[in-house]
Amino acid sequence: MTKVAAVKADSYDPHIVQGAITEMLAHLGGISQFIQPGDRVLVKPNMLEAVEKGLCVTTHPEVVRAVIREVKKVGAIPVVGDSPGMTGTLKAAEKCGILAVCNEENVELVPFDDTVELTFPDGVTVKRFVVARRLSEVDKVISLAKMKTHTFMGATGATKNLFGFIVGMQKAQFHLRMQARHEFAAMLIDLANCVKPVLSIVDGVMGMEGNGPRNGSPIQAGILLAGENCFAVDIVMAEVMGFNPEDVPLTDLALKQGLTPPLAGIDVVGSAKDLRLNFVEPRSLKSLEDRVPKWIAELGRNHLTASPKISTGCIGCGRCAAHCPPQAMTVSGGTVHINYDKCIRCYCCQELCPENAVTLRVGHLLKLAQYFW
Repeated sequence: MTKVAAVKADSYDPHIVQGAITEMLAHLGGISQFIQPGDRVLVKPNMLEAVEKGLCVTTHPEVVRAVIREVKKVGAIPVVGDSPGMTGTLKAAEKCGILAVCNEENVELVPFDDTVELTFPDGVTVKRFVVARRLSEVDKVISLAKMKTHTFMGATGATKNLFGFIVGMQKAQFHLRMQARHEFAAMLIDLANCVKPVLSIVDGVMGMEGNGPRNGSPIQAGILLAGENCFAVDIVMAEVMGFNPEDVPLTDLALKQGLTPPLAGIDVVGSAKDLRLNFVEPRSLKSLEDRVPKWIAELGRNHLTASPKISTGCIGCGRCAAHCPPQAMTVSGGTVHINYDKCIRCYCCQELCPENAVTLRVGHLLKLAQYFW
């Protein structure tokens, strides 16, 4: 039976985190069930951007430390790496505290600069990925995610965390190719099956609710999750957050593809196995775009989805325009303008805005449908 461990951890005190990680892994048979002596293990945290750890945007460094120590216990060699969406690996790791942990634990921080092409004939949507070359240089991968809401994908956890293996601005190409949420979810599932993490851990001691993954609000969840099956871990995470997994595109598709059983078929163990919270949803969680034929969605996108809107907090920095995958944004006279005919509703602008000046405006049909949900 598929097993997911869920344990309580009410703070990032190093002793509490280490104890919770050890307890959680014990429920799964110990770290030796996943890695062996001599393995080179890539610990892949969420380092979305160079921001302070207290903002709950990135995986907390004490969780990274605890996992590093568990890997070392069995004589394996941990390395830490990610490809942040905006800044380089070193800058992001320094700002969020992960670099300090790597230095203190004498562990290499590896930037995701060079790429390698991996063929994946079993892919349903994607048969070839260009990923960080570091992936081909290690024996095992541990996904070390952050429990957060996500304006495009509803929630981001163990599986979505693996999108960090796509380097830099190459991420934008997938947003252009897979514009609908279910298409993007299908790509993420193929990527996860290609990477094959041996263990997936989610840092939910402090999570993020609302319009994550960058500009939501911190929320104390007091939980750590782990399991061998990243899709099952995300099912449990969604339930803990108070979301129906069938409303989250990735977990919904994983269920339909038979990659994870529903919650009733998952053996959830540990001190937090019954924890259920009420995270504030991102405004885009329930979208009509995935529920109607594609041609209707394309014709009525303004009414079927939540649209980005620039608020008065905008400082005209141009960051959103520079990283908009379809180049639907321009800056003129210190003001950002959006061409909604080109906008693909990926919400990268909302995710990357340093001033939280991009809000989401719900379309008329979506607003009407939400009234009855």
